[in-house]
Amino acid sequence: MVSIQVAGHVCVDLTPRLRSREVIVPGELTEVGPIEVRMGGTISNCARAIGQLGAEVFLSGMVGDDDLGLISRRHLEDAHPGHVELIVHPTAATSYSVVVCVPGEDRSFWHHTGANDEYRGEGALQPRSILHFGYPTLCPAMCADSGRPIVDLFERAHAQEGATSLDLAYLARNSPLRAIDWDLLFARVLPHADVFCPSWDDIASCLPGIDPVFDRARIEERARAFIAQGAAMVLITAGKHGAHLATSDTHALGRLARLTGIDAEEWAGQSIWDPAILVERQTDQPLDSNGAGDTFKAAFLVALTRRARPRQAIRFASEVVGKKLLRRPLATELPGA
Repeated sequence: MVSIQVAGHVCVDLTPRLRSREVIVPGELTEVGPIEVRMGGTISNCARAIGQLGAEVFLSGMVGDDDLGLISRRHLEDAHPGHVELIVHPTAATSYSVVVCVPGEDRSFWHHTGANDEYRGEGALQPRSILHFGYPTLCPAMCADSGRPIVDLFERAHAQEGATSLDLAYLARNSPLRAIDWDLLFARVLPHADVFCPSWDDIASCLPGIDPVFDRARIEERARAFIAQGAAMVLITAGKHGAHLATSDTHALGRLARLTGIDAEEWAGQSIWDPAILVERQTDQPLDSNGAGDTFKAAFLVALTRRARPRQAIRFASEVVGKKLLRRPLATELPGA
């Protein structure tokens, strides 16, 4: 089976257990629950899912020369022994997120990009592998010169008979990367991307004038625009509304087909919506939504390595996320076509 290499954003997630919204009261001591320390970012989230689905996965990223960097290496090596390459930056701090989970409300994040600011695609690449890079929106150096470092990274992967995948993260309102012309970056990078798999929220945060409110027609239009800019395959996730898959022609899909064995003719010219799986839970059972988007993209890539048909691949990704949300063993068999 074709391996998958995940490169780019890596961080440590620090999640204190909060009992109420009254957690920041100046001058007062507020009791909270224990803190959970786990690896976050595209590297850890995707690799965790890929490994649990039985595929071979390699990891490549950058950390700082600090305690969080040591924690990152230990956690990732324990989970993926011998498959981790973390470059240590001598001055930048390791990236971290404080995940604020207030009971009954959606999560919010305090994020420090840290050593990801300096990441430029360094590290060895696995030959004949799918290289999945995320996220340029949190890796400023990769966005220099309208994404030239991403192009260089993807060209290196293609030179080793591999394929490429690109994912985004939400672009924060106070991020300096708001000044980038993201449409220009996509025009330069997407001709080198065999799979482009952002969420609709991520897209709306990057491109001016796009309403993040779900609109099926607008999502389909934007997917076609990304195909026109050169992406071979576009997968846009929209949370509870499901996901949309659009594909280019057989020529553009040729590299993925040669690597994974998918049928380029069957995959060409697709425009598919797959509904999100309705997840039912017991009232006392928390949903594990941490990294759900990364899990979806990882499962989709694994489906490609198993020569899935188009509807199989996107449904498989949905089923895997449904299992993850309920903290159950991930689905491993491809659904019926």
